[in-house]
Amino acid sequence: MATKTILVKLKKPTKKKHKQFIYEQTEFSDCVNHCVERLQNGEKISSKNVPFNLKSAIRNEAIRRAKKAISDYKKGRATTIPVFKKSLGVKINNQNWNSIEKKGRWYIAFTSNMGKKVLPVVETKDVQTFFPFLTQKMKGFRGTMELLRKGKYWYVAIPIQISSELDFEKKHKRIFENMKRQRSTSIGVDLGLRHIAVVSEPLSGKRQFFSGKEVGYMRRHFRSIRRSLGKAKALRVIKRIGRKERQWMKDYNRKLAKGIVDFALQFDNPIIKTEALDDIRKTCRSIKRADKTIHSWSFYQLKQFIKEKAAKYNIPVVDINPYQTSQFCGCCGHAERKNRNGIKFHCVKCNYTCHADLNAANNIARSTSLAG
Repeated sequence: MATKTILVKLKKPTKKKHKQFIYEQTEFSDCVNHCVERLQNGEKISSKNVPFNLKSAIRNEAIRRAKKAISDYKKGRATTIPVFKKSLGVKINNQNWNSIEKKGRWYIAFTSNMGKKVLPVVETKDVQTFFPFLTQKMKGFRGTMELLRKGKYWYVAIPIQISSELDFEKKHKRIFENMKRQRSTSIGVDLGLRHIAVVSEPLSGKRQFFSGKEVGYMRRHFRSIRRSLGKAKALRVIKRIGRKERQWMKDYNRKLAKGIVDFALQFDNPIIKTEALDDIRKTCRSIKRADKTIHSWSFYQLKQFIKEKAAKYNIPVVDINPYQTSQFCGCCGHAERKNRNGIKFHCVKCNYTCHADLNAANNIARSTSLAG
């Protein structure tokens, strides 16, 4: 299942509730930062020994958020462990919130320090569609909700499972059977360093290159600023620049994901195929003097955005086994390391030549070998 997050606006809370929600936001962000520091020091923590004025269930969510931040950093999904702002959304688990219908109107009920509050929401199409499945009796459909603020307005971010994106561990065989019956169009996406992404549909010959030059330039720019600030020991400014850089990366990845999905929408019954990312930086090591700023790019985040965007259009996204996709000749089928030399692909057997990243994208599109 894919997860889509719907943003539901709360009808204007009272001044008392507004102040209380701001207080809980501040407590929650301070609690997460506190937990991060203690976990990095090797401490074992639980809601009982975390000294913050929050419900125990919310303290547990803060601990989970801190553990995720550390895990993302260790696994290379994030370049740093962030310092969380006071505006961080408050996480509320599925046992402590639900939707309620009263006289044909929908409300959201959730646990806070003031007890369980029931607030009216601004009704939208998403509210009318999904809220009937989020009532007290529908525990299995509810995930962890987030209470957040934008300016003077309050929202709840609610995760919704979407059946249109398939669980490929269980259903990948059916995907390829459907491809044969429906004549689905395979779109190959090769992620790399010189080009952040190359997208191709081999039958029509259509392709699109997304250059890594802008990424390299911007990352060097931010790195240069941090270096000069480091000499001046302006630590607070360095943290602010880091947050600005992460936001830029996130926005860039969203735009890139949109570009890839827009490319796929040109075709009938598209299916997007990408390489599994486990060894992406190892497979990119052939680039001499590869810019380390691009090596640290958040490819995992990019793939998540591709999946989220594609789910809105019912476009499946599958991970393909990356073995020899960059060395395989799309013309004669010969695979050898010598076939690829930098950005040039030249088959030593049949003399077929092509841009190396485009050849890899074509091979990914044609592949039926899913990543394990």
